[in-house]
Amino acid sequence: MRGERVLTLLLEAGDVIHLRHHHDSGCSACLSQWEIDAVVTENPAVVCDRVAVKWAHTARQLLGGPAITGISVFCPDEQVLRIGRLPVGHLRQ
Repeated sequence: MRGERVLTLLLEAGDVIHLRHHHDSGCSACLSQWEIDAVVTENPAVVCDRVAVKWAHTARQLLGGPAITGISVFCPDEQVLRIGRLPVGHLRQ
């Protein structure tokens, strides 16, 4: 997949990123692995010693339907694959 790896703190609202969740022992509540392309809906926020990134599923967001949303939490030095940006005016709150 094409894109650029960037630190999570450098993301901005409107960035399109590829998220991948792998089950690990530290995440006992999850049942499966998943991948999704999502648009960052707000600039990342530092919460304690982590970085929280709010996102919405891009296809639903672009079609104007109800968005599938989530928050992913990263280590401060963790990188994310940024694959593009939404065109101006396409980010709905």
